[in-house]
Amino acid sequence: MPVKKIVIDKANRIYQLPPEIMSFMRSEMKPSLIKKTEVLDLATFRWPVLIDSDQLPDETGLRRAGKEKIEQLKEELAGWFLEYHKAKLNPLREIFIGGGITSTVLTLAQAFIDGGDIVFVPDIGVPLYRQATAACGGQPVSYVISQKNDWIPTFEKVNTRLGRVARFLFLNSPHNPTGAELSEKDLDNLVWLAGRENIAIVNDAAYQAISGRKHTSLMSIVGGKNVGIEVYSFAYLFGLPALPFGFAVGNRDIINGLQTASRLNPPYLPEFYVDMAIRAIRHFPTESIRAVRKSIDQSLAEAVSLLDMLGLEKTSSDAVPFVWAKLKRRSRSTTAAGLLYRRSRVLVAPGTGFGDSGRGFLRLSLTAPVEVYQAANARIKKKSRLLKMEQEQ
Repeated sequence: MPVKKIVIDKANRIYQLPPEIMSFMRSEMKPSLIKKTEVLDLATFRWPVLIDSDQLPDETGLRRAGKEKIEQLKEELAGWFLEYHKAKLNPLREIFIGGGITSTVLTLAQAFIDGGDIVFVPDIGVPLYRQATAACGGQPVSYVISQKNDWIPTFEKVNTRLGRVARFLFLNSPHNPTGAELSEKDLDNLVWLAGRENIAIVNDAAYQAISGRKHTSLMSIVGGKNVGIEVYSFAYLFGLPALPFGFAVGNRDIINGLQTASRLNPPYLPEFYVDMAIRAIRHFPTESIRAVRKSIDQSLAEAVSLLDMLGLEKTSSDAVPFVWAKLKRRSRSTTAAGLLYRRSRVLVAPGTGFGDSGRGFLRLSLTAPVEVYQAANARIKKKSRLLKMEQEQ
């Protein structure tokens, strides 16, 4: 007797998740029998640090890191924060070691966000914070990040009735994609506001080491670790390969919640992850992070030339490995990105992938090698010459 196929609907929260940054390209990526020009990808963020052959672990290195090894890593991080940011942290109670930033943010949401909870998220900003909130049944509420205010976020909504019932505020400083960063005074005001309204701050500080400048940490602000945490990637901060390996520091109750929720799906952290991290912390800034900075600077020079040819305006700072570019006459970003892909096979990210306020902007990733930018420049230049010749004829 045949068994009838079941019909099961997805949870409503799945339909509330925001689209991915490059979701507009899905139909364009279908396989084709026609050979096409190679795509020059200036949209995707790809961390350029790779594992060297001499870094490959043996059987011992692949074993799960034990409690003593993790505690040693926490001690090293506490020492680094004290030396670099003048911030004193308790290694056992104020530092969490886990997976990457995405994993940590999702674990945080599982630990603290219930159905209907209000969470402030940046618009514009990466979809991660909205996704994590919606996935746990929370209600993401946008706060504005606009060029009118030099991309520095405004927290006016926190002063409203929503602020009195909200649980979290996700922050990204330095900000992806604009590179804007909150000053010590900005963070000091935000800490005071969060303490008054009883809102926990979560600062995604992924790109603090990219520019080579010293950025202000939430942990260095008086009362900062009382009201929130900062989330980091070992790769982006210390120049490690792109491993699913990160940490959070700050408020003891939030760290404890992360520890508890992580037991639902504990990350597998091999010993060689931890050993590489300890070495990198001791030698910060490492040669690998210096090499990344140099590579990004080279790509940036070519990116500026590309923007000039396309008639785009660079509006971002150099604190992040991205260029945030403004289109003329507030053209639609998805239309512009689609045209650039179809006509020149050059892939960039539309600003609307980062929120409604991203209309009229494009994001380019500076982790694309300088050779790819040079090829894009040559291709766009050739196309513009052909178009000019057609017009003259």
